[in-house]
Amino acid sequence: MIYIAADKHGFKAIKFVEEYLKSRNIPYDNLGIKTETEDMRLEDMIPKVVAKIRENRENKGILSCGAGVGVEIGTNRFSGIRACLATNTKVAEWSRVYDNCNVVCLVGWESEKSTVHSILDAWFGAEYDGDADRLKMMEVFDSWH
Repeated sequence: MIYIAADKHGFKAIKFVEEYLKSRNIPYDNLGIKTETEDMRLEDMIPKVVAKIRENRENKGILSCGAGVGVEIGTNRFSGIRACLATNTKVAEWSRVYDNCNVVCLVGWESEKSTVHSILDAWFGAEYDGDADRLKMMEVFDSWH
């Protein structure tokens, strides 16, 4: 299952995400705002998505806020979560291949449908290369907080 969420600044991007997921029959649940007139604080929305990912390793997350940085930083504060800010297809692809990212974060401001869809194509199309040593290094970072 894919869990998605956005604040008011990421609303446009998350609508493009919903369109993408629907068109490919990928099951998802929007845990963020549902209309342009709503807003949600990042500290309220991020833990909701993280909890769902922690329930099942197969679950993934897609988050968006204005610059995308807030959701990336906030999400990466949780152990077992590996979030990337994907601003292009190469970052999206290699975040999965090298780092096995389970959350992709998107820029909400000035997002374009074709860019969001291309980023998601790259992220969903990539597979982790299986380098366990690299992930062990990340577990060391988890123990620091």
